[in-house]
Amino acid sequence: MSGAGPKLRFCPESNDLLYPKEDKERKKLVYFCRSCGYQEDAHPSEWCVYRNEVQHTSREKSVVLQDVRSDPTLPRTRDVRCPVCSHNEAVFFTSSTEQGMELFFSCLSCGHRWRDYV
Repeated sequence: MSGAGPKLRFCPESNDLLYPKEDKERKKLVYFCRSCGYQEDAHPSEWCVYRNEVQHTSREKSVVLQDVRSDPTLPRTRDVRCPVCSHNEAVFFTSSTEQGMELFFSCLSCGHRWRDYV
């Protein structure tokens, strides 16, 4: 195979796309049709599993904390008080660390960030 990616396979019965799945009993990779149930074994040259591990430095992790106040997907709370300006509204999110789960807050008024351990 040259630099081309995996080729698409189509069902000879329905002409629908064939999808990869594991045949757990035979421990083989097969392609199957979601419409009619047709399946065929994958060729051994296609038995490639990719694993992509992304390692983040501590500097990259801190970028997440930059300007989270403007993120509309993060939840907001009025049940906290900023330790710097005493404003009572903040966005919050969680992060898992070696010490356990941490809850991060960012004040909507002054931008001060603080954390609480869950």
